Amino acid sequence: MIHRLTTRIVILGMMWLGLSLLKWESLSTQLFTQTLIFSAIVILGCLMEQIFNYQGDPYILPVVQAIMALGLVFVVRINPNVALHQFWWANIGQVLFYIVLWAMHDYRKLGRFRYLWGLLAVALLLATLLFGAEEGGATSSFKFLGVGIQPEEFVKLALLLFMATYLEENEELLRVGTVQWGRFSLPDWRTLGPFMIMVAFILGILAAQKSLGTALVFYMLFVLMLYVVTERALYLGISFPILLLTGTVGYMLFRHVRVRVAVWMNPWLDPSGGGYQIAQSLFAISGGKILGTGLGNGIGATTVPVAISDFVFSVIAEELGFAGAMAVLVMFLIVVMRAFAVSLRAKDRFGQILAAGIGILLGTETLIILAGVTKLLPLTGIPLPWVSYGGSSLIVHFILLGLLLNISNATAVASHSTKNKGREYAT
Repeated sequence: MIHRLTTRIVILGMMWLGLSLLKWESLSTQLFTQTLIFSAIVILGCLMEQIFNYQGDPYILPVVQAIMALGLVFVVRINPNVALHQFWWANIGQVLFYIVLWAMHDYRKLGRFRYLWGLLAVALLLATLLFGAEEGGATSSFKFLGVGIQPEEFVKLALLLFMATYLEENEELLRVGTVQWGRFSLPDWRTLGPFMIMVAFILGILAAQKSLGTALVFYMLFVLMLYVVTERALYLGISFPILLLTGTVGYMLFRHVRVRVAVWMNPWLDPSGGGYQIAQSLFAISGGKILGTGLGNGIGATTVPVAISDFVFSVIAEELGFAGAMAVLVMFLIVVMRAFAVSLRAKDRFGQILAAGIGILLGTETLIILAGVTKLLPLTGIPLPWVSYGGSSLIVHFILLGLLLNISNATAVASHSTKNKGREYAT
């Protein structure tokens, strides 16, 4: 208990220190109040772990809270005027996390609604396509009761649940196959059909929305989950040429994709126009050097467009330097690795697949985002989990975190019960 509480106090202390360096007295009273609420939820959550005897992974939640605290500091640094909203969503997200962790007594019941999750994912994307507003060249959000919502974030949750239930039910047929194609054995249409139809619907709607960054995340999620469950490299071999083909088609059909690829190839051809965003991002990252310019002393927060969401990592790298940027990467790596550890320890197949899917999603998102801001890949415009500004992303990733730790805690409780029964039988 003391170790848990000490860890949380250190994390909160770092957050309050960061905010104080940003001239805290100039910030609003509401922001100060929301920061106090955030701190109270973290401490109360730590006490709840002791009261409810949490036995799951002890590292994932503190690391995520450290990432979250860092993200909040930099949202305040970049744009104090909208930071209040980020604190609201962070507090709501933490509450939802604890509800999922403690109120869901059996996560396996989620597996009963396979087609419901699939239909929900399609419905959310269709609603966005029909009623959404265009932003950054893609139709990815709409207003509901005056609040901006990005349904694509909630689609991630629905798709993960659909994939976990589908792969659990059809794992053996997908692994072995029933139809022979030369040297290779593939599943029949009855087995593979629902999966292919869902993939086609989801990616097709995203293409119509011109939300190609999210389409890439979903495609990687589909392929990697299929590979992890079946362990067949054949699926990777089939998916790669499909990715190249669809990428080529997207390049030919959508002008903003061609612009992004051209900027990615050489932003210096138009550094004050189309290449301005990535050029400023690279300037900011390179300006940080090893230890950074210091919190609040960088220029990237004001010169990099959309720094508060798409390019928040560039500002972190500038003001905290290579050391701070690597610390962020290591924290995300810890979360992803521990998610796979939870998957390996889970007692049921649904829990194993779902935990692995959460790890794959987090790893894929982080890799694509960071590759975009460092010019390793074309820009995608998707948020960095728990760091970038955006309520929908925060809420969904806290729910995913709740599911992951619910699986971890249930596994630990089951193992503890089995050991106790074994001791009883031995005596």
